[in-house]
Order: sequence, then C-alpha cells, then structure tokens
Amino acid sequence: NGRGAGDAGRAAGEAGGEAGGGAGGAGGIAAARAVEAITHRLDLVTAATRLLLENATFSESVALQRCARLLAAELATWVIVDVDRRHRLRRQVVMGPADRESEQLARAVTAVDPQPGSAPCQVHESGSSMLIAHAEDAGILGTGAGDVPLLMQLGATSVLCVPLSDGEQSYGVLTLARRANEPHFEIADLGLVEELGEQLALAIRVDRMFRRRTEIADSLQASLLPRELPAVPGVEIAAAYVAATEGLEVGGDFYDAYRTPDGWGVSIGDVCGKGEHAAAVTAAARHAIRVLAHTDPDPAGVLRQANELMLAEEYDGRFVTACAAHLQWRDGRLHAVLGSAGHPGPVLIRADGRVRMLAGGGMPLGLFPDAEPAGQDVELSPGDLLFLFTDGVTDARSPELAYFEERLTDALASLAGRPAAEVVSAMQTLVVEFSMNDLRDDMTMLALRAGAAPAA
Repeated sequence: NGRGAGDAGRAAGEAGGEAGGGAGGAGGIAAARAVEAITHRLDLVTAATRLLLENATFSESVALQRCARLLAAELATWVIVDVDRRHRLRRQVVMGPADRESEQLARAVTAVDPQPGSAPCQVHESGSSMLIAHAEDAGILGTGAGDVPLLMQLGATSVLCVPLSDGEQSYGVLTLARRANEPHFEIADLGLVEELGEQLALAIRVDRMFRRRTEIADSLQASLLPRELPAVPGVEIAAAYVAATEGLEVGGDFYDAYRTPDGWGVSIGDVCGKGEHAAAVTAAARHAIRVLAHTDPDPAGVLRQANELMLAEEYDGRFVTACAAHLQWRDGRLHAVLGSAGHPGPVLIRADGRVRMLAGGGMPLGLFPDAEPAGQDVELSPGDLLFLFTDGVTDARSPELAYFEERLTDALASLAGRPAAEVVSAMQTLVVEFSMNDLRDDMTMLALRAGAAPAA
C-alpha cells in the first residue's frame, strides 16, 4: 500500500509538472519524491521489524547479521555492527556488497576492533549519534592492516553512527558508510537509523534475557539431579531427564541413588509446578529422602517422615509425588522394598519378556499429616529390570491426542533383556517420537537391572 501511494504520488507530481510546466509542476514532483522516500523508509522499518520478530531462535548473532545484510542492501554500501563485550567494543558484523573482493575486505575489517577515538567508540561513550555527511578525517573509523584508514579501505566518504540502545542500556554501535558516488547521509537518515538501532538493541536484550533464564534454569535443574550415579554391586543403573519442550522454567522432576547402612537406595519424584519455588520443594524432598534413608531401611517409613518435614515448612500448597526403593542382595537375588507417595507404580520387566505393572498408591507428600505411603516387596533375578518413571512419560501425547501410557508395557516388553542404559535410551527416543518432540511435561526415567550377585 505504501509503495502504491508513493507511485501514485510520483505519477501525479510528474503529470502536474507536464501540465503546469512551471513551479507548480516542479513542486508536485518534489512532493511525489518525498512521499516515495517516506514510503521506502517505512518499508525498511517494517522489514527490519518482521526480520527480528521471525528470529525464533532468539540468536543475537543471527539477528545482527540479517539486519546488517538488509541495511547494506537498502540503505548503505557498508554496515558495521560493534557490540559491547565486558565494557569494550568488539567488532561483530561487517556487511558490504555481495562480491568476492568485498567479502574479503569485510573479513579483514571484522578482524579489527574499534579503536579509542574512532567514531564508534565516541558514540558508545557519549550515547549520542554522529552524522558525518562529508568525512574529511580519514581516520574517523580507525585503521586496519598496514595502518591504512578503514574509511579509505571501504572507499567511503559519508558516515553515520548510532548507539544500539533500548533507552536504558547501550549494547553497542551501528555504523553505516556510503561511497563517494552515493548520496551523502542526511538528517532524515539519522532518525531512521536511530529507530533501527533501537530495534536491534531490543532484540539483543531479549536474546540475552532468554539465555540468562535458560542458564539459570539449567543450573537449578543440575543441582536437583546427581552428577553421576553410584556403582551398585551387581546392579546396572541408568537414568535420563528430558525437559518439557515449551517453557524455560526449571522443572520439578528428580531422581537419586545413594548408599544406605545395609544396602542401596533409589528415589524418583515429581513436584507440582515449575520455577524457582518448585525447585526449592524438589531439592527439599530429594535431600530429605536421601538423609532419612540412612536411618530407616523401610522406604514407606522414609516417605512418611519426609511428609512430616514438608508439612512443617510452608511451600505454598505445593506437593510431591515420590517413589523410593531399598535394594539388598539376598541369596543371589536382588530384593527391593518399594514405597510410594502418590507416584505411578514402577514396571517390572522379567528377562523372558514378561511385564508386570507394580502398584503405586499412597498420598503425595506435603498434603495431609496422616497420609500413609504404600509399600510392597519384589525380587529381581539376573536379567530382570525395574523401570521407574514420572508421569511425563505416560502423559506424553501424540498429535492424535493418544497417550503413551497405552504403549508403555508393550514398549518395555520389547526391550526385555537389554542393558539398563539401552532401555532408558530407547524409551526416551520412543516417547519423543510418539509426541513429535512436543513434550508437555518433563519426563524422568530410572532403570535398575539385576546382574550376577556380588561376592559376599
């Protein structure tokens, strides 16, 4: 619509010029050209905005390169982007004409960071734009290889520098340069480029915000899971945690494996909600179960005491579902005592392919003072595998809204006899493919496979 208006205005002006043949006609042509210029600027701003909005990866470097390429094609011969890295400007992007010679020059200029006193450094320090319509100082952009001024290497005579600022913080400088055979920069160009610089600054701000939140979430999640699983004599242990596809907040799943005075213990759980508060509840539940297991070999008793501890604290109504197990070798068979607090029951896969869904039951931790965890005992022969999981596995949905819970036992039966690590890896792949990589919830798996009984 903008271009149409510009074309129409220009045509009208030219028609008026032909008809009037005098000052009126010249004025009409000037007005048409002004409309066309304004339209072009609006189109450029719109294109830059769309480009930044379509940057779904929130990648700072990608956004800068794409915008520099757009500006080099539409507004200036050379575009240079310098970004503040630890309070010092670093050259990030140099974009020019699309030919081999210019590409080689662009690489050479990219290798040279802005020098003190150069236009980019002055703009960054002052926070004010700089418009040099006719550059007389050849060193205004600094020098490159052989102390040759960059302005001369670029063949530029007109320079425009604006800060990349969102109004609160300056992230760097955007520099445009035009050659002698091109129109020099004017005040109208300054306003346009300042607006584009503000958009780029906002894009950088968003990218860094998402990266920072992702790093925080990753750090919090890493603190909720063991760095490595201990070696349990005669038992293969493997685990996997996969975060939900959407959202950057830390999840509430956890798993753990630890030594007890007369055996080994494992636990797995899921906290209601996400974010920092859920992470605090997750950490409290995981460490409470681990500590209590050192004095009580009964997982049901451990969960009962963990419930009392959680009720003594204020966790804003958040609750935890958990399953804990105590492992001990007896007469060549691995004896497992299980306790459940509102958590899905594990699956027992015999070496011959038989599958048994074990009962879960019990009430989640942190809700009621008289909640009694459920308990049961199972024995594993060599080759048998115990598969513990969170509801992110069973609640995974296909595009047709089918649940993976319907396929769980068949999938595990097909993996009977395989090592624990292979079972976890295969199940992870199956769930991700089933949901078309659209996980609505975090999923955690913990597999225990009995091997040969260790020597006494």
